[in-house]
Amino acid sequence: MTIPVRELRAWAEGDYPTEAAVELLIRAKGGRFARESQPWIQRLGPSFSLCRVDWNRLHNELGAFSGGERRILNVAVSMGSREHPVDLSNNLSGLDDDLLLLVLAATAHAAGRPRLLPPATAVATPAAPTRASSPTHGSKDSTDPPRHRPVRRPEDERWAEDTLSERGEGPLP
Repeated sequence: MTIPVRELRAWAEGDYPTEAAVELLIRAKGGRFARESQPWIQRLGPSFSLCRVDWNRLHNELGAFSGGERRILNVAVSMGSREHPVDLSNNLSGLDDDLLLLVLAATAHAAGRPRLLPPATAVATPAAPTRASSPTHGSKDSTDPPRHRPVRRPEDERWAEDTLSERGEGPLP
């Protein structure tokens, strides 16, 4: 089965938490959770090449997975949908090292700090194709904090460079 990586990334583009959640599905367990055959991966329609994730459906299917799989999927669903918050103390404690690093990178990305971690663990993705008119990611409440990409500030770059130099990792590329 194929993994519609470009289509999912294009759908999520511009919304840090959704980008991070989609990357978790793509990168965890060899992409098993992002295959087109999964019922929560849906084409937007015959005239769209984009795919979306139905976070509610994925949340409803969690009972069929093992404990470790359920933990990583819980975190992804929580990032992708405000309707399903998770208790991180229960979900992070049972992850193996690789999945934990993936969640840490996704969390940094969702918070708008994708360069917080070394590039080897970053979840940042290359530019995806532009989005044709497509449905939104979900309902927006005017009181919700912004989930879109903030404007890059000079102090963000200086902070990232300072942090890397303190760790002896040198300047960013």
